[in-house]
Amino acid sequence: MQEHKIKISNMLTKDKLKEKFLTIVNEYKISLKTLNIVTQVSIESLSDFVNGKKEITDLFLIENRGLFNLIIFLSDGMPASVVSEDKRVKAVIELLVLLFGLEYETIALYAGLNKQDIASFMQDTASIDYEKKYKLAAASLMLHYLFKNPSNPSLLGR
Repeated sequence: MQEHKIKISNMLTKDKLKEKFLTIVNEYKISLKTLNIVTQVSIESLSDFVNGKKEITDLFLIENRGLFNLIIFLSDGMPASVVSEDKRVKAVIELLVLLFGLEYETIALYAGLNKQDIASFMQDTASIDYEKKYKLAAASLMLHYLFKNPSNPSLLGR
């Protein structure tokens, strides 16, 4: 049946997307409960998808288009074998700048560093020592978390 070869995007078919989803659940041990909390897609719908009762397109159309990005990121973009820790931190900083309009100076203030440390790290991740990288990673991840999820009560413990 041709339906299983319908393209979700230019690169992925529904079958490939389901394979990536199952990788997240089975190999990386991310539970359906966790995916529910993060995406707001019901556990029942996620379970129906895993068990073949729903298609991935049903989940996007009915509940949450963010699930697509999460599947791609968690299956391909997260493993340390694929993306180094430095590149991950750099990507978070890029998102803070592009999506939330933060300046390097603001990130530096929260990290207890100077603006030049951030600029240097963004040019060459080996240019600052591990202590500064740790401070930068901790501050960047917390800022991203706070800005990305300010209204999700389940993530803020409300």
